[in-house]
Amino acid sequence: MFPSNGSTLETMSNKINCSDSMTCSKCTIKPVCVWSLKQQTCENKNKFNSSSLIASRVGECPQFSVVKKFKYTNLWIECNFTVKLSNDSVGFKNYLENYTINICTKLTICTQMRSETNNEMMILSYLFHLNSTYLTGPSYTTFIFIKFNDVMLLFDNVADNFITFNRQEECSADDTTSCATCAWNNDGYSNYFKLCSFNNACKIQNETYLKTNGKNTNVLENIAYVTNDCAEINVTSVDPLSAPKTGGTIVTIIVRNHRIFAENRTITVTVAGTVCSNPRTSGSETITCTTSQPNDTPSGPVLVEYSSPTGDVLKIESSQIFQFYNVSSICGTPSPVLDADQQLGGVASGGTSVSIRGDHFVEPCVVSSTRLYVDLSDGVRRYADSYCNPPINDTYMVCQSPRVNGIGWNGDASAVGQLLDFGLNITFSKDDLSGMNQSLLVAVRNPMLKYYVHPDPLLVDFEVDGNGSVVVNGLHLQYVLPEDIVIRPVDSPSGRCVVFLATRHSLMCQPTTSVAALQVISVTFGNSLVHTVNRRASPSADDPYKLPGWFRAIVAISVGLIFVFALVCCLRTKHHYDVTKNIRNPSEDASRSQDLYKQTAM
Repeated sequence: MFPSNGSTLETMSNKINCSDSMTCSKCTIKPVCVWSLKQQTCENKNKFNSSSLIASRVGECPQFSVVKKFKYTNLWIECNFTVKLSNDSVGFKNYLENYTINICTKLTICTQMRSETNNEMMILSYLFHLNSTYLTGPSYTTFIFIKFNDVMLLFDNVADNFITFNRQEECSADDTTSCATCAWNNDGYSNYFKLCSFNNACKIQNETYLKTNGKNTNVLENIAYVTNDCAEINVTSVDPLSAPKTGGTIVTIIVRNHRIFAENRTITVTVAGTVCSNPRTSGSETITCTTSQPNDTPSGPVLVEYSSPTGDVLKIESSQIFQFYNVSSICGTPSPVLDADQQLGGVASGGTSVSIRGDHFVEPCVVSSTRLYVDLSDGVRRYADSYCNPPINDTYMVCQSPRVNGIGWNGDASAVGQLLDFGLNITFSKDDLSGMNQSLLVAVRNPMLKYYVHPDPLLVDFEVDGNGSVVVNGLHLQYVLPEDIVIRPVDSPSGRCVVFLATRHSLMCQPTTSVAALQVISVTFGNSLVHTVNRRASPSADDPYKLPGWFRAIVAISVGLIFVFALVCCLRTKHHYDVTKNIRNPSEDASRSQDLYKQTAM
C-alpha cells in the first residue's frame, strides 16, 4: 500500500496561475479559480465574495451559441452573425441589458448590435457586408468581437470570433473531411488556423493563420504553434512513451488529420527535444520514426512539424510526455502515488473514462498495462474490461471504469450511490543488463480515496432546436464526459454529432450533416452502453386544423364543465317542478300515500 500525496487548496493556489485562462470553461475547471463575468477575466476565488457576478464551476458558465449564415449576390457577400446567450444561472443577461452591446473589428471600429431578450435567453445579431471585388484570394478571414462596458466578451469557442468570407459560395459550407480548423488563446492573443487539402469542395489548397489581440493590426507570422487545444489538430497517441538512451526505438505517433497537413509538406519529428529520424506516413493519421541518442533532455513532449515550400510551418506539440532512460541501470519496482484530493467515480455499467492524478506513473520503468478495479461491499473485486490509456505524463492518466451492476456479484442488488475502495493493478516491464523482461503485478491503493458509483444514464427521446443542434432528453446524463459520448444517425454510421454540453436532463450536440429528416439516433456511452433513441413526436406543420395539445386539453375541460353545469341545472328544474305539483294537488298525493300504506300493510 502506497502513501498518499496530499495537496491542500493553499498549495494548489500557489501552483495555479488563474490569469492564464482566457475562457470561462477553462478557468472554472481549476479548483481555486473563478470567472468574473463583469471583467471577463479568470481570478483567484479569494478576490470575490458570493454576491459577485462570477462563475465558480463549469455549469455556471453562460452558453454562447454562434450562427453564421452567408448569402451571396452578384456584388456582395452577406454574413448574418447571431449570438444566443443561454444557461444564465447567475444573472449575466440582466447585467448586459444595462449596457449598449457593440460588435467590433477593432477597438475603435464598433457598431451597435440588435438585441432581443426573453426569460430564457438573449439574442444578439448583426449583418456584415463585404464587397466581393475586395477579395484578392480564395478567402478572407477577419477577427470580430462583442464589447460591453468597454469589456471584450470572450467565447469558450475561440473560433466564434472569426468570420471567413469565401470567394466561391460552395466553399462556405464546413468541410470537416478535407479541412482542419483550430482556434486558441495564448498570451492574450486569439489565434485561428485553417488548412484545407486539394480534395475540399473548392478544389483549392487553402491555408489561413491569423493572430490578433483585437487592439492592434494582425500579427504576421508564418509559424502556427498548436498545443493540446483543438480536437481537429492534435497528437492523440504516442507509443511507446519511453525509450533507452541508446536510440533505435521505433515510435508510433497518431496525429488527427495528418493526411491533410502532410500534403506537399516536409515532416519533421522530435521527441523530448531529440530528432526522431526517418519519419514515415503509415495510413491517414499515423507517423513512425526512429529515436536518436538524446543530448541532455531526459523527457519532454513530442513535436511534429509540417513545413511548406513557401516557408509556412505548422507545429503540433503533444500533451504526452516522452522519456529517455539509461539501459545500464536496473529498473526498480514502480511506486505510483495517488493524489488525496481527487474524487473518482463512474456509471454502474462501466466503460467510461476516469481521470486519475498522482505521481510516478511512468518512472522508473515503463508502465505497460494498468487496470482500474473496485472492491464491492460483499468483498468481490471487479476489474475494468479494458486497460488504462498510456499515461499522458508522470502525473496523469485516464482509465476506464469497471462494471459494478448485473448478475455475477450480488444478484439484482445495485451499487449505485455507494463509496467503494478502488485501486490500480499495474504490470510493468524491467530491463536489466541480462536483456530479459520481467513482469510484476503491483496493487496501488489509498484508504483515504473512494470510488463513487453513479447511476446509468436514461434516455427518453431527442429533438432539434432552433439552432440546428440535436437535444437528447433523459436523466443522469451529467456523469459521462462529452468525449465518451458518441451520437450518430442509425442509418448513417459515418455521420456524427459532436457533443458540446451534458447536463442532468439533456445532451446537446452539433451535427455534421443535415438532421431535418432524422428520426432515430444511436447514443453510445463509453464502450458498454448503447441506446437507440426516437425523435420526439410533434404536431404536423402541414395540418393547419390540428390544434396544439394544450389547447385541446383546455377545450376538453371546458366541455366537461359545461356538461356538469347543464346536469345540475336540469336536476334543480325537476326538483322545483315536483314541489310545485305537490302544492297544487295535495288530495291526489295524499290518496297515493294512503294506497301505498295499505299495500305495504297487506
